[in-house]
Amino acid sequence: MARGTHVALSSIFLILILYFLQGVNIGLATSIPIFLAVRGATWAHQSVFSFVYYPFSLKLFWAPLIDTIHIPRFGRRKTWLIPIQLCIAAILLLLSLYVDSFITASHVVWLAGMFFGLILLTASQDICVDGLAITLFSATNPQWTSTSQNVGQTLGHFSGFSFLLTLESANFTNKYIRQPLSLPFQTYGLFSLEYFIRFAALAFLAVTVGVAIFFHEKKEVPLTNKEDAHPLTISETYTAVIKLFKKKCMRQLAIISILAPTGLVATTYMTRVSLTKQGVPQANLALVEIPVTLVSVFSPLIIRHTKRPLIWFVRFYALYLLSAIPTAAYVYFTPQIISSSYYYPLLIVFLTCNEFFRVLRAAAQIGFFAWISEERTGGTYMTLLATLSNFGFAMNSSAILYLSNWLPKKYDYVIAVSLCITLGVLWMVLSFRTIKRLQKLPRHKWYLFPEAIVDNTITLEKKDHRKLLDDETN
Repeated sequence: MARGTHVALSSIFLILILYFLQGVNIGLATSIPIFLAVRGATWAHQSVFSFVYYPFSLKLFWAPLIDTIHIPRFGRRKTWLIPIQLCIAAILLLLSLYVDSFITASHVVWLAGMFFGLILLTASQDICVDGLAITLFSATNPQWTSTSQNVGQTLGHFSGFSFLLTLESANFTNKYIRQPLSLPFQTYGLFSLEYFIRFAALAFLAVTVGVAIFFHEKKEVPLTNKEDAHPLTISETYTAVIKLFKKKCMRQLAIISILAPTGLVATTYMTRVSLTKQGVPQANLALVEIPVTLVSVFSPLIIRHTKRPLIWFVRFYALYLLSAIPTAAYVYFTPQIISSSYYYPLLIVFLTCNEFFRVLRAAAQIGFFAWISEERTGGTYMTLLATLSNFGFAMNSSAILYLSNWLPKKYDYVIAVSLCITLGVLWMVLSFRTIKRLQKLPRHKWYLFPEAIVDNTITLEKKDHRKLLDDETN
């Protein structure tokens, strides 16, 4: 990972904006369970809605198409990025017409169906942005890929979750905006959910037009000076995905990535909804998220230059499990202490610790994925690796949410968190030795280069690997 650290600010800004838009959609999808919970939705309803995240677990099937088919004159990434984002804008406009009625009537299946389409397009946009980030940052510092993703998505998630829930609330808007300005009280917030979604559609449209006009892709530099270092065709890309799983290291990483979320899903997906069920107003919950988000934005910068991202992934995983214990207890006792002056400050502390370790864990994992990804199939390679983790989250979250519907109502959250923590500790014990071995593998061991160019790469990677070992020793 010994690379230069100079990165063009324009490249960072572009990737941040694209990940920000992606985060808005994800944050919007995350806020819907809160709206459903306020209207009395069960954990079974929440389990149905959780299926909207599955496109991030399935995008591997069409990632090679996006990674290989393009119009050279238009640009490899812009060929797909522009039409995908225009479709996202159209879906958002359509969604804004029906979202309120679907939530009010608890038409969860219809609601999940429309959001599934939105997240499907967002996942496709993610393939383009991942590949573009690898192209822009691989020659300088690949850790910027994960840093940009975490910062951009976090800010976008904040806009689609905290910003929305706060200013959509009539109580908050009346107390903190209308009253100080001597405006008459209203039964609605500063804006409604449907108007926020329409604004998001316009933002996608504006950024898409800007990218189409002002961003010009540079021709990608071959991995070596050899003539046969050509971009893979679509058939070669699909074949490469199959061949990847013939590698022992990739199979081990796949198992680790799929099973890792078992320890995290209850805290990640149930905490906010449980707080709402325990009596925390949605506007207050959104305000609590503001300092949590600030920590999320800046925490990835801590490990942007780490040389052992997979090891740090496990360390932050353990700290996340540890922080989930007091958080679960605090949520359980919320009805008894919510009126206390210390309740919200302590809640902020607990949620901030959770988010801090969650973001660092994710940044370390994505940093490792970016480090081992081959540039010619960057979008597909990153998609494959991220898909494994996303599938683990999607599968385990649906299972734990459905299971919680059958648990005692008073203890459902605590039992679910306890079960997940136990499974998480077991995962760490069984996988840590394998993780250490995977981190020590030289970079070329993860690649699928043609035979003609492997030798040169191995020579360079051996030098890189020796330097890494020297740095660790020192």
